[in-house]
Amino acid sequence: MDFLKSARDSLMRLLGVVWRWLRRSPYAGPGALLLAFVVMLLCQLFGYHEAFMPPEPNPNELPKSWVAPPTPTYFVLYMLAYMRLFVLVGGLAYHVYIIRAWPNVEKMIRPTWIASIYLAVWAITSQGYTFFESVYLNTTGEVISVPAFIIQVLLLCGLLLSPPLMLTYYARSRIMERYMMRSFLQPLFFCLIAFCTLWVVMDLLDNMSDFQENGIKGGDIAMFYLKMVPFIYVTVAPISLMLATVYVLGRMSRTNELISMLGTGKSLGQVLRPIYVAACYAAFLGMAANYHWAPVSAGNKEQLLGSAKDRINQHFLVMGLVYRNQEEIGRSWFVGTVPRDLVRDKMRRIEVRQEGADGKLEKAWFAKSAAWWREDGIWSLYNGVEVIYKDGKVDSIQKFDFDGTGYSRKDLTGFRETPWVLMSGSLSPNYLGVPDLISYIRANSSYGSKKLASFWAHLFYRFALPWQCLVVVMFSAPLAVVFSRRGLVGGIANAVLLFFVLMFLDNLFLNLGRGARIPPFFAVWFPHLILGALGVWLFRLRSQNKELPRISFRWLRELVQFVWQPSRNRSSVKTA
Repeated sequence: MDFLKSARDSLMRLLGVVWRWLRRSPYAGPGALLLAFVVMLLCQLFGYHEAFMPPEPNPNELPKSWVAPPTPTYFVLYMLAYMRLFVLVGGLAYHVYIIRAWPNVEKMIRPTWIASIYLAVWAITSQGYTFFESVYLNTTGEVISVPAFIIQVLLLCGLLLSPPLMLTYYARSRIMERYMMRSFLQPLFFCLIAFCTLWVVMDLLDNMSDFQENGIKGGDIAMFYLKMVPFIYVTVAPISLMLATVYVLGRMSRTNELISMLGTGKSLGQVLRPIYVAACYAAFLGMAANYHWAPVSAGNKEQLLGSAKDRINQHFLVMGLVYRNQEEIGRSWFVGTVPRDLVRDKMRRIEVRQEGADGKLEKAWFAKSAAWWREDGIWSLYNGVEVIYKDGKVDSIQKFDFDGTGYSRKDLTGFRETPWVLMSGSLSPNYLGVPDLISYIRANSSYGSKKLASFWAHLFYRFALPWQCLVVVMFSAPLAVVFSRRGLVGGIANAVLLFFVLMFLDNLFLNLGRGARIPPFFAVWFPHLILGALGVWLFRLRSQNKELPRISFRWLRELVQFVWQPSRNRSSVKTA
């Protein structure tokens, strides 16, 4: 114990020396930048970028349509490799500057702007290359939406450039606004961390046995939950904002701080403005996360856990795929496995059945593997047979012809199906981002509005859900602003009640929209509009210093008495 105590004291003294040196030494910032560039140079000398270059294929296994990547591709990948590396090493230098500037917010703005702009440039370059690669290769035939990609890039840039903007807002705020912002952010961060930790612990306890049985390492589990952060944030942000709002405003009401602030001549809106700004910022963060990353991370979680429980190979994207063409009558597809990488691997165990206008089988193809060529839209089936039917019965069976490479092959032309169309039938709208939802709707436009209602509802829901952060603050803030202890408890209870009402209406109307009972756009926005309008009305009453309406259950008590009293009188008459 003495040894551990002395080691701890020595470590604390060492950290104290390092902290003081970082705070006082004029060479700390330039030294950190110099160290970052030295690390970059050493990595370049040892060929760090080679791991990110396209692999050279085996000349004996080249597909017929394979072409070498364009020369600019290698340059972009080279730059992206070192830009990604500088995010790590440069991030350490940025934190050194932040430590030196703390707690002066004005001195933090410039390094934060530089870091945010660099991250934005890196993100735009990385997303642009990913989009180019998906369009250039497009091995699945997915209908890619350019406007959805542009919106995604804009949201990502806004997300990365928002920290210096918020620091600038805080630096230009008055003392009272800064105090309100600090008072609100402290419980907000506490609630976010607490709920995120609780979510991870509960999920980990639920799935720990599956992780252990499949030998998943601790680092992989940590990375798994790190990728789940966007989904967790979207889930816990509304309740965290509501609790932080009622706590801060309730405490300020109890200690008469709000009365003092209003006594300076400021209106209630000016006093609560920092809280509303924080709520809008939280909603923007949620919209950026819920646009693509949150639903996709949730889908990856379900797929990983399902694969672990069913002992499915992680190299497979879909297993047991069934698809029936809705446009061309009588063609059904059965696919055993779809690999994650359709460039280097093929779909396995393929069955295609073609029916005639009378509903009887005309042809069928059975193959061990299949590939789809994007250039001409041809399906190539390998190592299989073609079955000809007559009056619904087998007439002849023919093996595929050899193509000169040692494999029997059959090319099917004129088919509109693509791998993306085949897989889209098994996709769930719960786990699709906005770009994927748009691609699905465009690829399956022949399904009709009723079958696509679920996907339309989730498309609009991706934009509506994050604004719960603002709605909960709109109705919680006026309820938490009270001038008596008795009213404080009632205000908090009403805020919690309205929160659960919002959750109930949100799920109810979302399911109505998914079932095409009501228009999807109206379904996802109606609960937010109703509770938001209620919040505006409550705020107006509170700003005019009027009493808020109370929820009374007197009518329920009178109804019970009305129903109970006659029955009791009747029983007494019968007894007499």
